[in-house]
Amino acid sequence: MTSLVFAAVLVILVLVLQAYTQKHALDGLEAGMIPEDLLAEPSEPVCLHLTLRNQKGWPRPLVFLKLHLHPSFEMQDADCVQRDILGKGHTVQYVTWLKPHQEASWNLEVCLTSRGRYLLEPLYLGSGDFLGMNEQTRRATALQELIVPPRERSLPALDAAMGGFLGELSANRFLYQDPILTAGYRPYTSQDPMRSISWKQSARGMGLISKNYDATTEPRVTVLVHAATSLEEQMQAVEDCYSMARTVCRMLEEKAISYRLAVNSTFDVLIHGALVAGNAWNKPLETGQGYGPEHFRRALEILGRATGQPAEPCERFCTEYFGPGTQDSCIMITTEPEETVRPYLHLPAGCSLLILRPDQPTEKEDAP
Repeated sequence: MTSLVFAAVLVILVLVLQAYTQKHALDGLEAGMIPEDLLAEPSEPVCLHLTLRNQKGWPRPLVFLKLHLHPSFEMQDADCVQRDILGKGHTVQYVTWLKPHQEASWNLEVCLTSRGRYLLEPLYLGSGDFLGMNEQTRRATALQELIVPPRERSLPALDAAMGGFLGELSANRFLYQDPILTAGYRPYTSQDPMRSISWKQSARGMGLISKNYDATTEPRVTVLVHAATSLEEQMQAVEDCYSMARTVCRMLEEKAISYRLAVNSTFDVLIHGALVAGNAWNKPLETGQGYGPEHFRRALEILGRATGQPAEPCERFCTEYFGPGTQDSCIMITTEPEETVRPYLHLPAGCSLLILRPDQPTEKEDAP
């Protein structure tokens, strides 16, 4: 009799636990995914940091994280990766158990080979009931993204043209700037002369700080990128333009020359984890005027986001971003014929114009 009573109590207890865990299987569980960086260099691994935490005071015997990735993502950790039967991507799943208030974490290395903006699908959190008969899942994160900038493209003709262009700008900067009038301050870079360091500002504990001199002759460059094609087989020319733009920006950074990058392309954007597209975002991408590590990162992000579809006609783009009244020199990187683009660019006196195309030698022009 006693054994029957014990068995009945045990069955009732199991049923109660089963009913409770079915209803509250995911209570107190938190999960997250944080990419190592927004920018992922092509063919170089980038780490996704996944975390799972049990906030409750009792153990969880079965919990898991599940993430689906596009086929463009390459992964090395084969133990947790399953390829979709229809070839539509990979599914990454981590299964574990958690003690009370315990946290588990995993680092997933992924690799992307081509330039572009890649979406990271939501991470899903799951747990089983007491008897392991059913599983419940919920979305733990919103959409996230990785931006892959273009690879650099270095050609002898490009190096020669940029060498002459940058040499003239650098000479004017150091010969004619006025060291008496200070317009502001910025982080020191290795290209700045020692005399430009503001020791008073640097002593405040923010690292070395350089002065920005008020100089009407300080060089400024506008880099315009208009790459367009109507044929899929000619998309390589568009990619070459973006690669040349990265090389140009890097060379301007090395010379500490202030520049503004504008790319005539449409793009999509994520706002609070939701994908937003439409006419409101069909406009060229641009950076502000400046240089430095953060400025260069912004330029790389823009070049990675660009879709290759122009946001507006070339003439309107040039007029809007390098119209009459500008005092900058200009570097134009385009797939259009030079004779088509040149009339759109109104070069101010004393400035230089450099037109770069992926399939032709470069030509440099000085304003009279």
